[in-house]
Amino acid sequence: MPDFTTSTLLVVDAQEGFTALRPAELPVPGGVEIVPAINRLLALPWRRIDASQDWHPTDHRSFLGQRDDLYPPHCVMGTPGAEFLPGLDTRRFHAIWRKGFDRDFEAYALTAQHPGYVALLKAGGIETVAVCGIATNICCFFVARDLRQAGFRVLMVEDACAGIDVPAAGLYQSRARAEGVALGIEYVESLRGS
Repeated sequence: MPDFTTSTLLVVDAQEGFTALRPAELPVPGGVEIVPAINRLLALPWRRIDASQDWHPTDHRSFLGQRDDLYPPHCVMGTPGAEFLPGLDTRRFHAIWRKGFDRDFEAYALTAQHPGYVALLKAGGIETVAVCGIATNICCFFVARDLRQAGFRVLMVEDACAGIDVPAAGLYQSRARAEGVALGIEYVESLRGS
């Protein structure tokens, strides 16, 4: 159990475009179903709570037909797919960090476009970051890796995450988890208040 006085929760890309609510976008199995687990985490007394939000232009480099040609268009800025999941308690968010808004830059982790996030956490006395959201092995993993490499204790709350293998991009759940464990990321189930 983390010391909540020095811990933060990061909710990663819990958006409609990553779920069966928007099947033409990039649905991740179990994406909708993690909302209750995330809300349980949101109810805990974290020092701060942040969220990341994919916020892509219509011609983002990762989209089919564009430079990288990897994913169907998803989480396009200002569309329903970019909205947070229904029922998610967004009132608890201290800040929302939008990412992927630069057409020519892929930003799986919010730290890629917001390098000041790490300094903000350190200045606020944060020692532990709990990560949840979508997708476990992509955006959740990349930000968890960055935070771990920056010296934070990182908890990946697996039952509040949903993942998907993307062979075209070489992104596999088992590979990400193995790398995460090797880095010292702690893979845990639901956290409870004391």
